[in-house]
Amino acid sequence: SSGINAEWPLRPGENIVANTVYLKAREAADGDGKRKGRSRKWKSLMKFAESEEVQIYRKEFPELNYENVVQMSPIGRLLFTDFCNQTEELKCCNKFLNDVQALETEKDLSSVDDNYEKMAPEEQRLSLAQKIYAECLCDEADCKLPDHLLDKEKLKEVEDKLLGESPRYIYSVIAGAVRDFLSGDPFTQYMESKFFIRQLQWKQLEKKPIGKHTFRHYRVLGKGGFGEVCATQSRASGKMYAEKKLNKKRVKKKKGEMMALNE
Repeated sequence: SSGINAEWPLRPGENIVANTVYLKAREAADGDGKRKGRSRKWKSLMKFAESEEVQIYRKEFPELNYENVVQMSPIGRLLFTDFCNQTEELKCCNKFLNDVQALETEKDLSSVDDNYEKMAPEEQRLSLAQKIYAECLCDEADCKLPDHLLDKEKLKEVEDKLLGESPRYIYSVIAGAVRDFLSGDPFTQYMESKFFIRQLQWKQLEKKPIGKHTFRHYRVLGKGGFGEVCATQSRASGKMYAEKKLNKKRVKKKKGEMMALNE
């Protein structure tokens, strides 16, 4: 636990207690209870500010454009997806972009779909490329892109490339057209919606300072040359993390400042 001095090895009884407390914390975090390891004060820690109060966080973005607000922000992508899911046309466009991003960037596509686990990487990619075509581009597609975004010549090129070439970037031109469309009027509407207000509220939460009382500290998981790794639990969310602590005196003594910064 946090009260145990990490410089000394744990005695057998202390080790059992430390392991028991740690395992109970993990069970609480993964369980179905109401609190799930959260502090009694977690509601105040995670409380969103009023919409008028968070407008100042608009300046946190370099520019208020689609790239910065949606593409470069994980929470922005999720909230923009929720916004797009309100209308069928925008839902199909956003789904296509998300699938293409996975096709172009994911190294292991089994994280996207369990069906790709038994395939080689390029087979996985080809399978996903064919799935995107079947779901978003062909005439029988359930979530077909709007006709005004589809160039027949580019679509024919895609159909030909699906037969042989590595499929990683075959949708890049079509994806560019879809991205340009979403960054226009749909993005303007998003900026005026409750979803963007929620994104600003998350910005406000991100700015809250983190101190030693933000987490509960449990047993030491491992030790290195400059410090140790402890199991910790967020008081606000109840989620478990591994926290690395560095001993400044030890770092300076071993002249390991650059190594610590690089890590």
